[in-house]
Parts: sequence; C-alpha cells; structure tokens
Amino acid sequence: MIYLKGRPGKIAYGFGNFGVAICFHAIGTYLIFFYVDVVHLAPALVSLAFLISYGIWNAVNEPLAGHISDRTRSRWGRRIPFILFGTPLMVLLFVLVWTPPTGGAPLVVIFDLRMFFYFLIIIALFDFIFTLVAVPYISLFPEMFEGLKERAEVSIYRQVAAMVGVIIAFAAMPLLVDVLAGRFGEFGGWTGASAILGFGAGGAFLLSLLGSRERREFSIEKALPFITSLKLTITNRSFFTFVSASLMISFIWGWLSAMVPFWVVYVIGAGLPDMAYLFLTKFIVAMALYPVWWKICLRFGSKKTLFLSVSLYVIFLLPILVIGDLLQAMVVMAFLGAALSGTTLVRDIMLSDVIDEDETITGVRREGIYFGTYAFIDRFALVLVAGATALVLGLTGFVPDVFPQPLVSLGIRLGMTMLPLVALAVFLFSLKHYPLGREKVAELRKALDKLHAEDSDLCL
Repeated sequence: MIYLKGRPGKIAYGFGNFGVAICFHAIGTYLIFFYVDVVHLAPALVSLAFLISYGIWNAVNEPLAGHISDRTRSRWGRRIPFILFGTPLMVLLFVLVWTPPTGGAPLVVIFDLRMFFYFLIIIALFDFIFTLVAVPYISLFPEMFEGLKERAEVSIYRQVAAMVGVIIAFAAMPLLVDVLAGRFGEFGGWTGASAILGFGAGGAFLLSLLGSRERREFSIEKALPFITSLKLTITNRSFFTFVSASLMISFIWGWLSAMVPFWVVYVIGAGLPDMAYLFLTKFIVAMALYPVWWKICLRFGSKKTLFLSVSLYVIFLLPILVIGDLLQAMVVMAFLGAALSGTTLVRDIMLSDVIDEDETITGVRREGIYFGTYAFIDRFALVLVAGATALVLGLTGFVPDVFPQPLVSLGIRLGMTMLPLVALAVFLFSLKHYPLGREKVAELRKALDKLHAEDSDLCL
C-alpha cells in the first residue's frame, strides 16, 4: 500500500473526516424528513425506529465496535482492515438507507410494519458498519500523532475536512435530489443523491489510508476483556470529567441547530432558505481562524483553549436576546464560528491525552473503546435537545404557521441564551475537575516516550 509521509500524509489522513461528516449529517438532517414526508411512514414509527437504532442499539454498538478494533490482530494492523474492507459495505448500506422497497411510490398505509422493520434494520446495520469504519479511523489519530504540536496541526486538517463535509451534506443533498428527481422520479432522486454522497464519503475514508499507519508494538499487545476494558474506561476520572464537559458542548451546539429554524422564521422574520447564509458564515469563519486557535493551543494547552473557546461561544449567543434581522444574525454567526474553531480543534486532542494517560496505567493502547464509549455518551445530547425543545415550545404555546407569536418569540430568545448558560456552568464544573492540564500532559509525554522506546526494543 502506498504511504504518504510528512504533511501530504497528514492531510490525506485528515480528509477521512470528510466521510464521517457527510454520513452523519446527511442522516441527521434529512432522514426523518425523507421517511415521514416522502415515504409517508408514520412519524411515531420513524421515531420508534430511531429510538431503538440510535438509542438502545448504540449503547452496545459504539463501545463494542471500538473494543473489536482494539482486540483485532492482523498483518494489516488493528484499525486499517476495518477502514479498507468496511468502507465499500458502508457505502452500499448508506445507499440502501435511502432506497426503501416501496416500488418508487409513497406508502398507502402509513402504519406499514414491513417498512418499519426495513427502516429499523437497515439503520441499525448501517450504523454498525459505519461505526466499525469511523471509530478505527478516529482511533488512529492519537496513535500516529503524539505531541501537542503535531496533534493540533492534524486536527486542523481533520476539522476543515469535516466542515466541508457538513456544508455539502446540508446543501448538496437537496440540490442533488431536485436535479435527479426530474429524470428518475422523486425516489430515484434520493437514491441517486445518496449514491453520490456515499461514494464521496467512501472515497474520503479510502484516501485517508494513504496517510495511515499503525505501530507494530501496539498490535502485539494483549487486549483486555470487554467488560474489564469498559469498566476501566467509564471509571477513569479524566475520561468521566472530559465526556461530561463534552456532552454540554454537544448540547449547546445541538440546541442552537434545533432552534435556528424557529429563530429565523418566528423571531427575525426571514425564510428557511436564509439558514444557508447563516451556517455558511459560521463555518467559513471557523475554518479561517484555525491557525489562530492553533497558536493559542500551543501557547496555553488544550484544556485552557477549550475553556476559552466554549466560554466565548456562549457569550456570543447573548445578542440573540435583542437582534432583529438577518444581517445582525449573520454577524452573530460569524462570532460563533470564531469560537467554534477553537473547540473543534482541541476536543479530540484532549481525549487523546486521556488515552495516553490510560496507557501509563494499563500498559495497553485502547483508543477504540475510548472513542466508541465517548461517541455513545455524546449522543445523549440529542435527548437533552429534544427535551429542551419540547419545554420551550410547549411552555410558550407554539402554533405552526401563525404570525406573530410574541410569547413564542420571547421564549425562543430566552431559551437560546439562558439554557446554554446553564450548560456552560456544568461544563466549567466538569472542566475544573479534569486533571490533565498542560504540565501533566508534558509529564505523560515523557513517560510514554520511555515506554514506547522499551516496547520498540522488544519488537526488534
């Protein structure tokens, strides 16, 4: 296999995050709409399938996929085989998710149990294979890149690729459906669009292999049993405080995303298409400011960088209390993008530090189960967002397509600013007890360099 060294290899590896973002955000943004509005499956059945597949199943799926990767022993390594051989199956399942067996027409009976089980099973299968590809890909990050400077550099490549993937998932999916539907029908449009995006995501994962390598000493270590490994992971103080803080970050982001459509239409009086301008502003500013946050991270460390960026993000939400037009909203989104880049830059770096610390305790590299368990816990942000949405819209008496609704407008403004302040308080409490500051990480780096040197000698 061809392997690129230096910066080209780092960029190639980072491009794999494009594939993660495409799949995750295409499904998160459009799948419920597709099965409810296009397929005509009952919303209750769609919600139940999501609860089972992304709730109950993920409780097992994410940590198990990570553990399987940790335990794999092959001539290609622990991670690379899953990316290499799992990507084609992932692309196929992604397309099948958007190709329900309805004969190219909406359901006649919305409570169609046959379609419900198809949706449930295909989503569960896709998510399992996607996880078996994505978690090993992400797990290579702390293994290949060890110092803060190198990890921060590669994190920039990964996050820029992810943001491009997010933009394409948001914007390209409906455009492709519209273009292809004129020739192949509405259902054919969704299948064709998913095939184009799926092959793009798969290509990104395979391209990442040009910059991926594994260390032989980690592949010959004896893996821990699943229950033991999971217990050590969830009882790790550094991990627990990190994921608690990270969960609040994901809630703040998810809450903003969920409320922006209501904010745009019912508060500032714009149209849903104007959301594209807001999110493009946010992501373009975020990508532009990665070099600035890279320097801040190198100067102050990842923990202080996360503290600063998340605090600024919540502070920059406060003008939502008073702004009243689209231009002002774009300015707010620009400031949010400036803070967003700092947070996205360092989150995976901090989890990598947790994994490094764990190796000094257990003597085993367990990136897979850490990233898998982290992904599972982070999904609970969706539950918090759903509860907050029901609370705000329910208490204000929201009614669709009715203008104006002064109480709803006030409730949305207060909810978008006050609830993130509550989440920020929990974030700061968790981060205060996170033990891996800059000095501690430097000590860990020295201990790991010595440990890895000894392991390398044993492999000779």
